[in-house]
Amino acid sequence: EMGVADIVQLGVSMILIGIGFYGNTFIILVFLLEYRKSQTLQPYELIVKLMSICSILIESVYIVKLVVYLLNFCTYFGENIYRVTDFFIILLHKTIIWLNAWLCFIYFVKIVKVNWRIFLRMKQRISLAVKFMIIGTTLLCFSLSFPVAFRVKFKTNSSSVCRQYFPATDDRKNSFLYSSMISILTSFLPLVLMLVSSLGIVIFLCLHSRNMDKNTIPNSMCTSRSDAHTSVAIMLLCLIALFIACTGTSLSVNIQVAMGQFEVQIAIALSNIIYLTGSPVILIIGMVKLRNRFAKLICTKGAFVKCLVRHVIV
Repeated sequence: EMGVADIVQLGVSMILIGIGFYGNTFIILVFLLEYRKSQTLQPYELIVKLMSICSILIESVYIVKLVVYLLNFCTYFGENIYRVTDFFIILLHKTIIWLNAWLCFIYFVKIVKVNWRIFLRMKQRISLAVKFMIIGTTLLCFSLSFPVAFRVKFKTNSSSVCRQYFPATDDRKNSFLYSSMISILTSFLPLVLMLVSSLGIVIFLCLHSRNMDKNTIPNSMCTSRSDAHTSVAIMLLCLIALFIACTGTSLSVNIQVAMGQFEVQIAIALSNIIYLTGSPVILIIGMVKLRNRFAKLICTKGAFVKCLVRHVIV
């Protein structure tokens, strides 16, 4: 039976998913209009657009999973429903993590000025490099997510079967290797890339700011560009902080699940949903184009409401 706690969890999850859905939809529409206008997107804009598309897809899957999980509908579908939902959740979530890491790297290549030959070639062919990044990320995440479909098992002799499913561990050695591999390749390595890229941007901006302080002739163009780069650095650091907080929560909960506390699995879904909700908010605030479009949208709606109220009063 569904208790009060389950209703609260479902309600909070749906509210967060709704916020994330609207934020990601706004991002996709902005970049679709931008592509329609200029017939091209910047590499970082393409990555952000793909992140938003993946976020909307995974939010849709989470709606299905939460309803099945909390309302005990799995008895009608069997283990297959969790196999399908868990496969897409892992595939899309890990893809978003890698896209986030590539976003940090692309900004690093764009902002930091290094005279290395490899670095300069990558700057010149960044659009082609992004395509290879996207294809490689998709293949990697798909290959790591596919085994999940064969590992989901229900805990027999349980009154709440839907909430006590677990990854089968018939071969503990292979299970440990798989868990370690997916953690290293889709959590640890992206985090390292995020941190190195973001810290590189921060160090470059600090050195650049010091050089500007020594310059006696003020340059408004350089100042505005530096402010934009600083805004990007803050945005990336916020994304990394959100990723660490949500991933750390999921990791601690996974340890509890491994010890047999299956009822806490809902916390993993909630932490992932928080990440999916927070990311578009950070992106909209941090990216100048998105922030300006959002401010324009709010102002337009505000003017419309004022006009409507004035008309009603008159």
